[in-house]
Amino acid sequence: MSTRPRFTLAQLQYFVAAAETGNISLAAAGLHTSQSGMSTAIQRLERDLGCALFVRHHARGISLTADGRLLLDRARALLRDAGELQDLGRQLHASADGALSAGVFATLAPFFVPRVLPTLRTRHPGLTVAVLEADQTALQAALRAGTCDIALTYGLDVAEDMQFTEVARSRPYALVSPRHPVAGQAQAGLAELAQRPMALLDLPELSHLMLGMFAAAGVPLPETSRTTSFETLRALVAAGDGFAIVNRRPRPADAADGTGLRTVEVADAPAVPVGLLQAASVRRNHRMQVFADACAAVAVQVSDPSRS
Repeated sequence: MSTRPRFTLAQLQYFVAAAETGNISLAAAGLHTSQSGMSTAIQRLERDLGCALFVRHHARGISLTADGRLLLDRARALLRDAGELQDLGRQLHASADGALSAGVFATLAPFFVPRVLPTLRTRHPGLTVAVLEADQTALQAALRAGTCDIALTYGLDVAEDMQFTEVARSRPYALVSPRHPVAGQAQAGLAELAQRPMALLDLPELSHLMLGMFAAAGVPLPETSRTTSFETLRALVAAGDGFAIVNRRPRPADAADGTGLRTVEVADAPAVPVGLLQAASVRRNHRMQVFADACAAVAVQVSDPSRS
C-alpha cells in the first residue's frame, strides 16, 4: 500500500463540494474557481483513486457512484482533520502558552536569566522555558537543529543562515581588585590596564573579541591566564593585581561584589551588540516574541543600572 497520496486537499474539497451541490458549475462558483479547472481536478482525483466518483448527466448535473458515496465521508473527515491541523498550527504560533527552548550566551546568563524567567512566569504562567547556556557556535548549531527556538547572545560571528536583532550595546569594563592602580578610576585605557596580567574568559567568540581589542588599539597583549569559568575568572582577579574584561555594567548596589572586585570602563574599546538570534528561515512565534521582549527590557536595565 502506498503511504504517499497522489491527490491534494484541494481535489478532495472539490469532490465534496460537487457531491453536496450535485452540480460542478455551482460548486465551482461557490469555491471561486473555474468549472473547467474543478472538472479537471475531479477527473485527476478519480484517476489517482482508481475509481469513478460521479455519474455525469449531460446538462443535468452529476450524481455519486456507489464508490463515491463510500468515499465521501472519508473525504469530509480528511478535510476536517486538515482544518483542525491548520487551526492548531495557528494557535501554536499565536499563543504564549506552551514550551520554549531559549539559548543564552554563557556569560550573559547570570545577568539575564534570573530577571527574565521570573518576569515570564508572572506575565505568562502557561509558558515553560528551558534554558540552554552555551557559546555562539553551540547556540547556532542548536538553532539549526531545531532544539533551540531563539537565543540571547552577542552579535559576534553570526552565520549567514541566522538572523540577529540587536536590543542593546554592552560596553566593555575592566574587572579589577581593590589593589589595582585603576580601581578608583571611572575609566582606564587598554595600555594602562596591560601593565598588569590579564585573566581571559576562554570562550571562542569572546576571547577573539577581547584579544582583537588590544590589536585594534595597538597595545601589546599582557601576560594572560585563561579559564572557561566566569567564577574562576573573578577568583583569579580577586587573588592578584591583574584584570579581566567583561561586558556588563554593574548596578550601583553590586559595584563591589562579594570578592571586593571593582569595575572600570574601558575607554578605548568598542561596545558589543547584544540581541536575539534565530534561524533566518523560522518565523518568530508569540512564545519567542515574549521572550525577546523580556530580554530587551532587561537589556535596558543591565546597560543602565539606574533603571533597575
